[in-house]
Order: sequence, then structure tokens, then C-alpha cells
Amino acid sequence: MTALIVQADDIAITHGSTLGILDAISTGIVRATGMFTNCPDAEFAAQRLRELDGVDVGIDLNFVTGVPLLPAAEVPGLVTPSGRFRSSGEIREAHRVVGGDAVYTEFADEPFDPEQTAAEAAAQIERFFELMGRAPAYVHHHSLVSPVSDEVVRRAADDLGVPFVDDLYRTGGLPLLPNDWYAKPFPLPDQARADAVGAIDRLLPTILSHEASLLIVHPGYVDAEILELSSYSIIRARDLELVTSPAVRRRLDDAGVEIIRLTDALPA
Repeated sequence: MTALIVQADDIAITHGSTLGILDAISTGIVRATGMFTNCPDAEFAAQRLRELDGVDVGIDLNFVTGVPLLPAAEVPGLVTPSGRFRSSGEIREAHRVVGGDAVYTEFADEPFDPEQTAAEAAAQIERFFELMGRAPAYVHHHSLVSPVSDEVVRRAADDLGVPFVDDLYRTGGLPLLPNDWYAKPFPLPDQARADAVGAIDRLLPTILSHEASLLIVHPGYVDAEILELSSYSIIRARDLELVTSPAVRRRLDDAGVEIIRLTDALPA
């Protein structure tokens, strides 16, 4: 049987996003979600996630959204004068891009300090253990990734002994399905018009051509905070529509596609 893993990134980035992902797990096809432990909604998200079975809860290590868990004075290279993380856009404006692919970016000068980034990653992982009482099921990046931040996240996964999602699909071991309803740039009117539900018919031949594949989405309810924090805002409502649509679930069921957790696809 062909299997599909649907991973919802960014739980806890805002309360609306948390509620949307929880609904996408309970009534939809999401079976893996990555937590932002540095955001205020992490405690609520963890409380609800601890009550759910059949879902992998990972960690999205985040160095560009919200504020760090460590005091700003301990990670001065990661933050603005106000103490919040530099956004992906601010980093790209301040550091000349010389290469890369999608979110993986090479700069003329590395924007992430290795020691400070590793220290903040450790703090976010420690917070995950405090909230969930166990290790994350997997580790994943968030948004912009540089060579240094990529290595920090990979090392964190290795130290925990859990999958680094990025390397699973980079190596071809777990094919990553394209979000072809996304765009860059992605103005809000285009996000509102995006046909995420219709994408399933375009994706289905690729899904059926693999034993298992991965779809990463960003479902959520749109609240005021997400409009301030992320360039992916309205699209979260469209992604939520996709992963909770009964028509999408019927289409997958009719094609013989099994919805599984990320850890179900890994060798024993």
C-alpha cells in the first residue's frame, strides 16, 4: 500500500495556528507536527498534544521568529536591538545571498553565530522535554536555513538520536511533495486565492509512485498575531482546508493511500 505522511509545521507559533493544527490532527490527515518551544502558546499546545495518540510531535528549531528562550545578551548575534529574532527577510537584506535552493541559502557572510545558535537550539530542546516529558519524535528546521544553522539542527537531531526531517527528503529516502500552490513572493491576495484542495489531484500520481512520501504544510486559523509574525498567514487557512477536507480524504482513500506517522515510515 502507498503511504502519505502529512506534517504540519509551526504549532505554537500563535494560538490560532495551534488550534488549527490540533483540528487538523483530530479531524484531518495530519500525523506529525513540529513545535515552536520559544513561543508563548507552547505550553497550551503541549498540554493538548499530550492528550492525543497517533501523532508524532517533533520540534521546529527556530532562530527567526519571535524571541529567543535565552536572554538576548547571551545571543546578541541572533537578535535585533529590541531583543527579538531577526526575520528571514531582515537577514536576507543584511547579508548578500550567493547561492542556495528554496529555504537553503548560502550567504557571502554567514548570518548565524555557531555557538549562539547551538546554545539557543539546546534551550529550545530542553524546553520541549519540560513541556512534553519526552524527546521530540523528529527535528526540523524553520524558514531560512544557512550552512551553520543547518549543521546546528542536524547535530541536535544526531545528539537526540531522532530523525532530521530535512536529511530524510534531501537524500531521497522520503520524497518531499511540492507545495505547488505556494509562491515566492506570496502576496496576501494570492494566498487567499490559492487552490490547496485542488492540488491533491496534481500530487496523487507522485504519491502513488512512491512507497511513502511526505507533504509539509502550515495549517492554522488566521489570527492577528500571525499577520505580524509570518509572511505565511492567509495560506494557513487554505492549508487547513486541504488537510481537513472530507473530499481530499475520500480521494486518498479511493486511491488506496494510507495516512501514517513519520516514524511509521522509518526502518525499525
